[in-house]
Amino acid sequence: MGREKLSNGVLHLWCRFGDVLRSKNEQMRYNIAIIEDDPEVLRILSDYFQHSAHLDCILAVDTIEKFLKFYRDFMDVQLVLLDVMLYNQSSIRSIPKIKKKVNGAEIVMFTFMDDSDTVFQALRNGATGYMVKEDQPEEIERKILFALQGGGALLSPAIARKIIEYFNPGKLLGIPFFKEKLNDKEQVIMQMLKEGHDYNTIARHIGMTVDGVRYYVKTLYRKLQVKSRGELLRKYFFRP
Repeated sequence: MGREKLSNGVLHLWCRFGDVLRSKNEQMRYNIAIIEDDPEVLRILSDYFQHSAHLDCILAVDTIEKFLKFYRDFMDVQLVLLDVMLYNQSSIRSIPKIKKKVNGAEIVMFTFMDDSDTVFQALRNGATGYMVKEDQPEEIERKILFALQGGGALLSPAIARKIIEYFNPGKLLGIPFFKEKLNDKEQVIMQMLKEGHDYNTIARHIGMTVDGVRYYVKTLYRKLQVKSRGELLRKYFFRP
């Protein structure tokens, strides 16, 4: 599949089959998809990621309908960058459809809007991260890699502050719902994840390898029946 550009210039498809079917011996790369209705933003980002050493833009389209139509399981997308407003309509309520199509992928909202109502509506519908459209492509790439490599939730500083302010009035539970199901080490890992620590810091703190931390996190996913870090923290620490 090469790049396809429709007459209206808003649909871009690009897929490097050699990277999708890459050997496990090659440098670790991550597959992402972009859903964005601004043709200039879509072009800039998809062109930039063509030359990235770490990220492959497997699919870049302007509507959720096109994403659902063209996405295939072999594309193995780990993160979807989703514009909150697509052609003057909110994309938030369609997040569950995307999550069903790309099971386990991070869904990161990408927008100029940063009001708290929009943020929390997106998080409640399954978004796992949120970025405001103010960064250069290089910084966007750095933040995406940070999230995909276990660095923490992909939230802008402004949004992170709003989350803290939102939960400050007492919505954060003193005793997590699932505390009795977790051993001491798992509880420490959950607390450090909530505080925003990356896997390297957690590994040093509890005296194990980074791979060991990843194993424990996967175990936590299974115990709490979730598929992403955002879901894990919401289900463990916050009231529904």
